[in-house]
Amino acid sequence: MAVSLEKKLEEATVAKKRYRSLFVLASVALVLVLGIVYNNVVLDYAVLDNVTITRQAGTNSVKFQFDVIKPGRIDFNYGQAVLTDRKQVREGDGFNWSWTATGDTEVSVRSRQFIFPHWDSETFNF
Repeated sequence: MAVSLEKKLEEATVAKKRYRSLFVLASVALVLVLGIVYNNVVLDYAVLDNVTITRQAGTNSVKFQFDVIKPGRIDFNYGQAVLTDRKQVREGDGFNWSWTATGDTEVSVRSRQFIFPHWDSETFNF
C-alpha cells in the first residue's frame, strides 16, 4: 500500500510541475500578445506638442500645426459622421485640410501623450 501512495504522490508532483510550466508559458504568451497589441494600438501614435487647429479666414480650410516630439501615426476625425483618416507624421510636418460641407463640424487630432492616447479638438461652423 505504501508503494501505491508513493506512486500517486510522484504522479501528482509531475502533474503539478506540468501545470506550473503550462501556466508560466501561457502567462508569457499573454504578456507577449498584450505587448504587441499595445505597441500597434498606442505606441504607434506620434507624440505631439503645441497642437493647434485653426480655420483659415474666408475659406473652408482647416490648418493643423504641431511640434512632433516622436514620429508616428496620427488620426484625425471630422464631420457629423465622424470620419477618420490616418497620416504618418515626421518632425516639421503639418497639413491643411479642406471641408466642403456646411454647419458645425468638430475636427480632432489623436496623438499620444506619454503612454496614453490623447485627442485635441476644435469645433468650427463652415
